[in-house]
Amino acid sequence: MAQGRIAGLFGIAPQNVHIRSPFLGGGFGSKGMISGPQVLGILAARLVGRPVKLVLRREQMYGPVGHRAPTRQTLRMGMDGEGLLTAISHHARTTSSTFDDFFEPAADASHTLYASPAIATSHDAVRLDTGTPLFMRAPGEATGSIALESAIDEAAHACGMDPLEFRLRNYAEVEPMTGKPFSSKALRECYEQAAEAFGWASRPLQPRRMRDADGFLTGWGMGTATFPALMFQAEARAVLRADGSGLMETGAQDMGQGAWTAFAQIAADGLGLDIDQVDFRAGSSDLPNAGIAGGSGHTATAGMAIHNAGAAVIANLADLATGDEASPLFGAGNEGVVARGGRLYRRDDESRGESYAEILVRAGLTEIEGRGKGAPDPASQETYAKHAHGAVFAEVKVDPDLGQIRVTRLVGAFAAGRVINPRLVRSQYYGGMIWGVSFALHEEAVTDRRSGRIQNANLADYHVPVNADVPSVEALLVHEDDPYVNALGIKGVGEIGITGTAGAVANAVWHATGVRPRRFPIRIEDLLG
Repeated sequence: MAQGRIAGLFGIAPQNVHIRSPFLGGGFGSKGMISGPQVLGILAARLVGRPVKLVLRREQMYGPVGHRAPTRQTLRMGMDGEGLLTAISHHARTTSSTFDDFFEPAADASHTLYASPAIATSHDAVRLDTGTPLFMRAPGEATGSIALESAIDEAAHACGMDPLEFRLRNYAEVEPMTGKPFSSKALRECYEQAAEAFGWASRPLQPRRMRDADGFLTGWGMGTATFPALMFQAEARAVLRADGSGLMETGAQDMGQGAWTAFAQIAADGLGLDIDQVDFRAGSSDLPNAGIAGGSGHTATAGMAIHNAGAAVIANLADLATGDEASPLFGAGNEGVVARGGRLYRRDDESRGESYAEILVRAGLTEIEGRGKGAPDPASQETYAKHAHGAVFAEVKVDPDLGQIRVTRLVGAFAAGRVINPRLVRSQYYGGMIWGVSFALHEEAVTDRRSGRIQNANLADYHVPVNADVPSVEALLVHEDDPYVNALGIKGVGEIGITGTAGAVANAVWHATGVRPRRFPIRIEDLLG
């Protein structure tokens, strides 16, 4: 994507733009678009006619590369005597710059989670003389869910119901706004497993009922997590070599989430090789276009391209073998063979097979190639609503004299289809949940009203949580098979962890103090007023 945008900006052929993206951290969406610093580096290089390295100080990263827009949200809910939602109205006002049209779709968070016969969402935006807001981990869902989950918790209390019971009573069996069935939805299992691990059953219904041995107010809160299962466009190239090794190429980026590890696993599986036999190459615009590394869709999209490229090269190899009278696979046909461990076997008789190397050498080839694409299936998109789901439970301790809040425990359970690498998936959930705590209690960009610039542009004044702020985090992986989301059954995990978590923390603060937070991050003065 960046290659085409840069080529368009400077009026040059895309093939004359080469982008290399080695391992780097901290993309989170806002760096998914071309912004001023990249353009300045290119302009400088063209001006001096030499390579230019552009390095930004930490404080220069606040503003010029986007930020999460502030929102002011209003929710109204109607319930009947049984605690069933009869109406949801969610309006979000956000900001944008005077020179761009990006806005945060926060109210969209109310589209998919809770069943109601009447749902209305709306947005408006105010233009400000600031930098342009951009995508930031779970754009829309993160900001919208904290308001929605707070409102759901308040509605449960108004009905005299446990927050989990209220959510289950208003569980959406189909997508409320469209009526589509979900491709899969293991949210009930997420509620059950996370609640059991947390010990939710012993939670008092009323606030300010729990204190620890030191006299700190203790509160338990929960929130529901969700994020759409998106797919974009991607391509990949696979090669099998006569020495028995494989090559897989795609331009995919890795921003620290471990994408290349997962892609190498998918490549090895698709090629029927051990992972150490696969030469996986990525991170360059000279390779097949892997599309966007964002929207929690990178693994599904590029992974599908890799999977299909592997299937294509195996099919080409099978064509050689099953059409060769000298092969034990002769006459089996493409569907009659299976690839495993660097060999092709007959499905009807796995004692008959031969290695990739034997097939290629006999054909006089040093290698054979296959290409694959990843893209959403339009028919499936029309038929099913596709989302990952989860449940997050939080415990907080609040100093009754000072109003200081500490998160002491987080438990989340998530269902996101097929899990390629459990360690990487848990890492993404941990990161999202910790950021949810940060959203609720720590992070705030303070804008100078005169200049429109961010005043606290350093890690001393812009607070982010450290280990002591989140001492216990548990992420449970809930099994979920989804034959409809895509051929691999994969849903994204990069952003869902932040959704639901901030709301869970806010609801725990209410349960501890009896004060309902209305702005974020929650400040001490919000509890002492």
